[in-house]
Amino acid sequence: MKKAYIPALSIVLGLMGLAFLAAPGTWLGGLGVQVSDPSVMSVIRSAGGLYLGLVAFLLLASRRAEGAGLSILAAVLAMGGLLAGRLVGLATEGMPDRAILVSGIVELGFGLWGLAILRKAGPGPA
Repeated sequence: MKKAYIPALSIVLGLMGLAFLAAPGTWLGGLGVQVSDPSVMSVIRSAGGLYLGLVAFLLLASRRAEGAGLSILAAVLAMGGLLAGRLVGLATEGMPDRAILVSGIVELGFGLWGLAILRKAGPGPA
């Protein structure tokens, strides 16, 4: 369970990051949104770069004994932050597209999975 966590999350975040970075218009089009504003596209692309940077950190940190717990904690916090943003959006803008709801469920799942790993590890390095 613990060994699969970072690789599985890295695949999901990496694919999302690549989609946001390489083809933000295609990603938005899948949600029924057509945006050509360079500023909006730049924000989405930068989020893709952030996801890819997080993946790089998770993979590098998890390879070192002293970084394994930190990588899981960082992943849990990132998933919690994404989920919190989705909950704020739900409260302020209403029900999003189904794909966004699925993303929130995936984030919740990875967040809970990571918390379970950290809880099982107890105090100290995970």
